[in-house]
Amino acid sequence: MNRQQLSRPSLKITRQADQNRAAYFIVEVWNPFVSAYQLVNSVEDGLARVGELANLICRMWVQRHPKREVLVDVPDPRATEGQRWAEFRINASTFKSYDTRYDDRPAWARAAGMTQAAAATCTRVGCVLPPSNAS
Repeated sequence: MNRQQLSRPSLKITRQADQNRAAYFIVEVWNPFVSAYQLVNSVEDGLARVGELANLICRMWVQRHPKREVLVDVPDPRATEGQRWAEFRINASTFKSYDTRYDDRPAWARAAGMTQAAAATCTRVGCVLPPSNAS
């Protein structure tokens, strides 16, 4: 059994707490291939991208691709003031699992599935989840 650390992509949504425009959100995807959060245009685009990354990482694990060892897992959150944020990650193994965290609870907690993880993430920051795109 391979016990190497997983490298998980994540979707993070950030909103300024004192922002007048409630519909203004920053949506980012953690890309383990470049060790960075990357901006995406919408939650819908972020869901698609994090799903693509998870599928690619899963294939790398199944094929025992040597480059999987250089992937970097999503980092611990930095302290933020005046911001609300929430995030979910995908454990990209052959049996995917999902975790969520947010500004008031930075430790990861298990979610039932991608739809539930995405909904919890959006709800936590007051963002509307696009219908039927998180499956």
